[in-house]
Amino acid sequence: MIIPSGLSSEAKLKNAKFCVQTEFAQRPKPRVTTTISRDGVVVEKVENVWEGLPQNEEEKEKIERFLRRQHQEVLAKITRGMDESAALPGEADQIASPDRTVIGRIDQELSGIDGVLGWVHVSGDERVTSHHLSPPETRGISDLVDPLKDISSLLASVSGLGSLVGGILESPRSSELCMPFGAHFLVVKVDFGVDLKDLAKRIRSVV
Repeated sequence: MIIPSGLSSEAKLKNAKFCVQTEFAQRPKPRVTTTISRDGVVVEKVENVWEGLPQNEEEKEKIERFLRRQHQEVLAKITRGMDESAALPGEADQIASPDRTVIGRIDQELSGIDGVLGWVHVSGDERVTSHHLSPPETRGISDLVDPLKDISSLLASVSGLGSLVGGILESPRSSELCMPFGAHFLVVKVDFGVDLKDLAKRIRSVV
């Protein structure tokens, strides 16, 4: 049986110490689960359903990449935003990926902005949705997402400056705005005339 490896870390905030464990669970349904506990009491869980069990090493590695990202994102969320009162049992801050409704609102907002050429949304379970982009453009952007998400998670875990909330890539004919949303990632391709700071603000306003 192929079983992806799990992770366990400690996160500190003021005088509070949290244990964060992320693992791939097989029953009752396959999922990546991060459990946050304090003094042995579970205060929050983050779960993302996975379709099917890994059948080979490649599928196992894909799950482990996602598992590492989810683990680092939860650690970053605790260290930058959870105050002690919010971390008590029954009062924990909600740590979750944007749902389909949020993504739908983002798509609707982007559809009405002049200069937006298209966008790619990569969900937490690695599903890629492309809007108004050719297959080669979609593949090119999708290939960038994994390293960008890994960098985002790494910065959150090693830097005291905070978490990566977005970035800009420039090509000869366009710019790309890259924005993480929990376990999701959005890359928007735009004309050079688009105000990227304003675009990022509009996207965040519907999240």
